[in-house]
Amino acid sequence: MRVCVSLVEDGVKEAVAAGLIAQAKGADLLEVRFDKMTKLPEDLSAFRKLSLPRIATLRTEGQGGSSQHGDEERLRFFRRAIRIGFENVDIEYDSPLIYRLGRELRSVGLICSFHDFTGTPSKARIIDALITTASKGDLAKVAFRINNVGDLKRLLEAARLFSVTGNKFVLLGMGELGEITRSMSGAFGSAFTYASVEKGKEAAPGQPDVETLKALGDKPVITGLTGSPLGHSLSPAIHNAAYRSLKLPGQYLLFPATAAELPDLLYLVRELGIRGLNVTIPHKENVMRYLDDVDPLASRVGAVNTIVNKNGKLVGTNTDVSGLEKALLAAGADPRGKSVLVIGAGGAARACGLVLERRGADIWFTNRTASRAQEVAKGFSGRVAGHGDVAHMTFDMVVNCTPLGMQGFPDELPVDPQVFRAGQWAVDLIYNPPTTRFLEEAAKHGAKTLSGMEMLIYQAMDAFETWTGQRPPYEVMAAGARTG
Repeated sequence: MRVCVSLVEDGVKEAVAAGLIAQAKGADLLEVRFDKMTKLPEDLSAFRKLSLPRIATLRTEGQGGSSQHGDEERLRFFRRAIRIGFENVDIEYDSPLIYRLGRELRSVGLICSFHDFTGTPSKARIIDALITTASKGDLAKVAFRINNVGDLKRLLEAARLFSVTGNKFVLLGMGELGEITRSMSGAFGSAFTYASVEKGKEAAPGQPDVETLKALGDKPVITGLTGSPLGHSLSPAIHNAAYRSLKLPGQYLLFPATAAELPDLLYLVRELGIRGLNVTIPHKENVMRYLDDVDPLASRVGAVNTIVNKNGKLVGTNTDVSGLEKALLAAGADPRGKSVLVIGAGGAARACGLVLERRGADIWFTNRTASRAQEVAKGFSGRVAGHGDVAHMTFDMVVNCTPLGMQGFPDELPVDPQVFRAGQWAVDLIYNPPTTRFLEEAAKHGAKTLSGMEMLIYQAMDAFETWTGQRPPYEVMAAGARTG
């Protein structure tokens, strides 16, 4: 993977220093964003200290930059940059300077660029932008804001259609969903991609740092998480810590998607060779219909939380089951022979029911909609407790399998707090926040508590091993969760 580092420093001295750091970190090219400097410099000779090919960019405000200089002043500046050795100049697609520089300075590489910071147009319009920029420069550079999975799919399809022309180009997606266009730039046909010298020095939204990209190499292992919302997720921090610890060229990304976007997302998983995805609320059940196969355990639960890409065949599994079982046993909360109340009737409740069934627990289900509790109870040899009756019943363990109390959901208790007893185990499958109102109330009543953070870590370890064949240390993933 060829990486161009964008330098966004205030002055020449700082930009050269950052360029030297970028070179040491493995950059292949350097872009100096002169429009980010407080004053347009006269003396550019210090840039001769940089040994890598350099791109001089003076981006206009209309294309997302900060330059307010007129065409003549910009032309004089570019001439100075070229005289001291800049090999490339980045010019906006709508600038008349393209033709003047093309006539005067034939030895310079002209990068013709187009940026849309609002969204991604139709596939035909993306190709049109590529054709326009390619016709005006030596390399076409187009970047669009990726607002949804459909945008990303159209970008990939347009890239593949345009690549047959043989023109050199860079195609970028800005924003969270666009990060994969940088991590897998080769799959999108880009000649190179852009990065920052370090985190906090990004020139565009979603731009990763050079060390992250160079560590990925040409064939990165890409995994990620889909669902909605995802802003609360600690999974990227957990999995990326494992990639670093095991020195694997991989990255874990977020792929927020609606239910209607799942087919397009899974198309991208297949086409890009994404190794696998975790699946969270609200897609654990709905995603099953789009997979090529579902393993018996996930079928029994009726929910998938992990998708594995086996050479284009997408297989659904469920590491919530193994993750919860391992978390309970590690905490000394073995439910064997115990009376356990499961709150909820969705995929998480069914995963919990399977764990409890395997451990030989006496299982009770409760839900605000009694019919749903009855349905799930039938599948796991369980009984149903009325939602209003549980406060008067005695349980050895109470498990919250609802999203109530999770960040982004109502901060409510899923059940009457009188259900809690001293010495009882209270388990919440929610991990953000680590200590929910459910666990706080349980502790007030003398119950022992277990956060969903432990289940999250163990299920992540199982998913990571399924995708990569390597099992990360618990301590590494736990540290990732704390820093995330």
